[in-house]
Amino acid sequence: MAQSPDSTDGSRPGTDEFLIGSKLREWRLGAGRTLSDIAEASSLSIGYISQIERGMANPSLETLKRLADELDHRVGELFIEPDAESTPSRYAVTRRGMRKQIYFPGSGILNELLSPDLKHQMEVIWVQAPVGAESGDHPHSHEGEECGFVFAGEMILRIGGDEVVLGAGDSVYLDSSTPHRWRAAGQEELQAIWLITPPTF
Repeated sequence: MAQSPDSTDGSRPGTDEFLIGSKLREWRLGAGRTLSDIAEASSLSIGYISQIERGMANPSLETLKRLADELDHRVGELFIEPDAESTPSRYAVTRRGMRKQIYFPGSGILNELLSPDLKHQMEVIWVQAPVGAESGDHPHSHEGEECGFVFAGEMILRIGGDEVVLGAGDSVYLDSSTPHRWRAAGQEELQAIWLITPPTF
């Protein structure tokens, strides 16, 4: 059944949503796909996808990932501009305050890329999320492995049919091909670092 708008906080969409929507539309047109085609493949309504493309909706992370996957892109590409070609180096320093940020409209979830870009063999992400925020209603899976460490707050992680509760100081390592999703719980903001290889976000 096709889904409709899934804004989580009722806020009005703004510039971020417009830029995200424009990029999705660019990807769709570049792939020669129609709204009807994408709607059928993603189980989202034509009207809702049209609203997202015009910056008139607050899509969830799950919805954005579903659309990006269908268009053969990574959801992180919606938030991070492609890096200019640079001379290969044996190391890279990313200064505090200069990190690329990925903020998901309507979710309160903020991710910062600690690794320099998405072109290397792994990506390292700083995660901040208010209590109650979640990665989506449906678990996702992808190639590779990942490891997470919780600094503050509490994370309830669903891995396959298991539920794992992570508190401050806890870590988890998992096969990314196992369907998984998470929710920020506890009494304070979730703060964590996540490593994924190869980069898939």
